[in-house]
Amino acid sequence: RPWRLRGTRTTGGACECLLLRLDGARAEGFVKPSKKLRPGSILEGRYKIQKRLGTGGMGVVYEGERLKLGRRVAIKFLHTAFVNDKKLLSRFEREARAMSKLGHPHCVSVIDFGIDKAHGAPYIVMDFVTGKTVRELMDQEPVVAARAVNIGRQMLAGLAHAHGQGIIHRDIKPANIMLSEATGTGDHVRILDFGLAK
Repeated sequence: RPWRLRGTRTTGGACECLLLRLDGARAEGFVKPSKKLRPGSILEGRYKIQKRLGTGGMGVVYEGERLKLGRRVAIKFLHTAFVNDKKLLSRFEREARAMSKLGHPHCVSVIDFGIDKAHGAPYIVMDFVTGKTVRELMDQEPVVAARAVNIGRQMLAGLAHAHGQGIIHRDIKPANIMLSEATGTGDHVRILDFGLAK
C-alpha cells in the first residue's frame, strides 16, 4: 500500500490519522477523515452520524442512523487525504461494488454508496452489526473445538457465497470475523471488511 497508518488522535470529537507515505518514507501529518463530519452531522439528508466506531488505513467507520426509518447503520468514509488518489478511490469504489453483490446471512452487505458533496467525503453505508470479533473472543477466553468448528463452518459458507459472486476477500483474519448478537441462535458469523476484495 502507498500509505501506512502510524497513529490516531481525537480533536474536537473528530478522529485524525497520522499517515506515512511509503514511497517517500515521510510522514504526511495528521489528516481528518472529513473537514466537517462530526457526530450529529447529517449526510445527504438521509443519514445522521452518531459516533465513531473505528479507524483504519483507508477510512473511518461511524455508527449512523437512517433518518425517517430509524435504522442503525455503519458508515465508512474514505480519508480526505485519499480523495484525489485515483488508485485508492478506485479501490474504495471496488469495495462498495463487491459488497453490494453480497446477499448472504454471513456477509455484511452494502446498503448505499456515494460521495457527500457537502463534506467532500466518499462513503459506504453498511449493515450495522453488534457483537465481538473472533480476535476479541480469542483474547478473552479459550475457544473450544466445537465452537471453533461452528464458527468456521459459517465463515466458509459466507466465503463460498462471495466466491460465487467472483469476490475474493484476501484479508480473512480473526479481527474481520464478527460474532453478532443474535438472540437464541448462538454465535452468528458476519464477515467484515471486503476492502481488499478482488
